[in-house]
Amino acid sequence: MLAREAVEIIPREDAPPATRSAWKKVGAAFAVLVLLVALAAGGVALATQDYADKYEGRLLPGTTVAGVDVSGMTPKEALASVKASIRPELSRKVAVTWRARRWMTSPRELGARSDARRAVQAAVAASGQVTFMEKARMRWLGERMSFRDQVAITHPRKGIKGFVSSIAQGLFEKPEDAALDYSSGWVNVVPGDKGRRVVRKEARAALSGALLKNRGTAPLPVKILEPEVTAASFDQVLLVRIGENKLYLYNDGEITNSWSVATGQPEYMTPTGLYSVTEKRYLPTWVNPAPDTWGAELPAEIPPGPDNPLGVRALNWSAPAIRFHGTEATYSLGYNASHGCVRMSNTEVTQLYDMVDVGTPIVSLVAGTLKPLYASAPDPTPVAENVQGNGGADNGGR
Repeated sequence: MLAREAVEIIPREDAPPATRSAWKKVGAAFAVLVLLVALAAGGVALATQDYADKYEGRLLPGTTVAGVDVSGMTPKEALASVKASIRPELSRKVAVTWRARRWMTSPRELGARSDARRAVQAAVAASGQVTFMEKARMRWLGERMSFRDQVAITHPRKGIKGFVSSIAQGLFEKPEDAALDYSSGWVNVVPGDKGRRVVRKEARAALSGALLKNRGTAPLPVKILEPEVTAASFDQVLLVRIGENKLYLYNDGEITNSWSVATGQPEYMTPTGLYSVTEKRYLPTWVNPAPDTWGAELPAEIPPGPDNPLGVRALNWSAPAIRFHGTEATYSLGYNASHGCVRMSNTEVTQLYDMVDVGTPIVSLVAGTLKPLYASAPDPTPVAENVQGNGGADNGGR
């Protein structure tokens, strides 16, 4: 097998002139071709450099931030364009609503901020990483960058918390308990008022959700506060009018019963103010409260019965040693005759006992001129209830 040999074709000096001319033309054409390729390459390079110079300090084509095409922009221009595109989002109005009331705010007013600067800086960095050859393809082949970045908007909790707090403070109302007004000398039930309180944690969550989900309204959760004391607490009220010396029973704000009573002497006035029935005593036993002093001549105790100073029923007040109780000394009714207690006939104190419960409010007030019994007629029956004493819950009457 013959080995191949490289053969260099060299025009012979003795070749015909036509042959030599052809070879010269081939060489010239080749040289021109090489020159053209070199010139083309140089032109491409120069054009690519011009392209690169054109975008020097600018974002390359195909750069999008927050949906904004920022191709060809400087970083400053890009940032301004991106901020302009998200300005409506930061400035949009959000209403916090409760019933017919509305409190307006916006993400910007609540301190919302965007990271537009970061996104633009990321775009600048991406453009800066494009190589010369990649720019050549962009110049000659129309290729573009595929940079896409979104802008995040943050809503600081501090702004939301402060806005909700300001609403809550303005909307808060403390519930008002029902009360008894007896400034006129008669009983009037003043109804209570409900209060309200913003449920702040839920309100903050609702507002935050409206901001994040691009909703225009956020409902304000409000809790209605019920008063601890309502008008129902005064469905029954007892009114003692000292001087007039009458006892009235109110049912649901209206007087339904009245009785003549004896109240305290001027020296031993029945206490005035607001009290309540604390205990109901059936056939009470009178216990001598001072056997060594003013009660020395009285028995240690008097069992239930008609001669008992407390009568057949007693209803203790929340005032110390004061009570409604029965008496056989009915001549004293209508006068200021006792040592502080409110006397009633045994028949009527039994009625009262059956009508009211423990806890019933008692209003005691002075209504008119006092009528001391001793100024009208002597007290002919010095029973235990007419003897000075302090009469506790299980002690003597007054």
